[in-house]
Amino acid sequence: MHEGIARAVENVSFTLKKGEMLGLAGESGCGKTTTALSVMRLLPPGGKILNGEIIVDNEDLVKKTDREMRDIRWKKISLVFQGAMNALNPVIRVGEQVAESIVEKEKVSKGEALKRARLLFELVGLDSSRVTNYPHEFSGGMRQRVMIAMALACNPSIVIADEPVTALDVIVQTRILELLKELQRKLSLSVVMITHDLSVIAETCDRVAIMYAGKIVELGNVVDVYKNSRHPYTEALITAFPSIAGKKRRFDSIPGDPPDLTSPPSGCRFHPRCPMQQETCRTLDPEYLKIGPDHYVACHHSEKVETT
Repeated sequence: MHEGIARAVENVSFTLKKGEMLGLAGESGCGKTTTALSVMRLLPPGGKILNGEIIVDNEDLVKKTDREMRDIRWKKISLVFQGAMNALNPVIRVGEQVAESIVEKEKVSKGEALKRARLLFELVGLDSSRVTNYPHEFSGGMRQRVMIAMALACNPSIVIADEPVTALDVIVQTRILELLKELQRKLSLSVVMITHDLSVIAETCDRVAIMYAGKIVELGNVVDVYKNSRHPYTEALITAFPSIAGKKRRFDSIPGDPPDLTSPPSGCRFHPRCPMQQETCRTLDPEYLKIGPDHYVACHHSEKVETT
């Protein structure tokens, strides 16, 4: 690993429509979580936004002070953090943890906030009497429901779900994803779903953005991108994913490793791993172009990519 400044996210641009669920997919370390933390202005020490805009309700969050952002977080935009198993304070009752943000953001009494916490528990499919329990008395799926309740506590219009079903078994995963879709429809939420699992996006999202090495390389309608992918990386991800439909085939892995973002390769960042690379790919960064009604791609050879 080289020392230096890592551009963990660069030139990332997308819109999120009201009531839409947008999937953000890619390998670990591609910049998905950093994108989410940037939107929330919650980057860790040493991280900073150098330029760009984050527009929510016609306001640029990049220009907001820390105090102004505290008023925006959880009221306009909330985050379902990674790792529900360890995200809750083990020595505080879960209802109090949900109520905490309501007390702080909406200036209501603790008693009123706890009443709302009970309603939130019912909304996410938990018995309201469980507000007095401690985290160790909940299963992994139940803790994830508590995290979702916390994210909805102050009625935000945008929710960012960062790997919400990681470490859960497949049956619980399905129930959590069904819950998120139900809440999205019921509350008209706009949701950013961050995951490395393409099947999660296929089941839940309207559009998908594929990230590689800190950049979005392809974005569009889920069906269009999955059936008509135009970037070699997107196609490689889809090919590497198992399916019970169609002919049996051997899975193809993607050779090599993602680049070190303190010294990324010249040209297209995917070119060292790309079977279609040419001299142009090694020297010129591809433009991010519109190739369909709602389909964008950054590849010198997008017209040559064939979907299997």
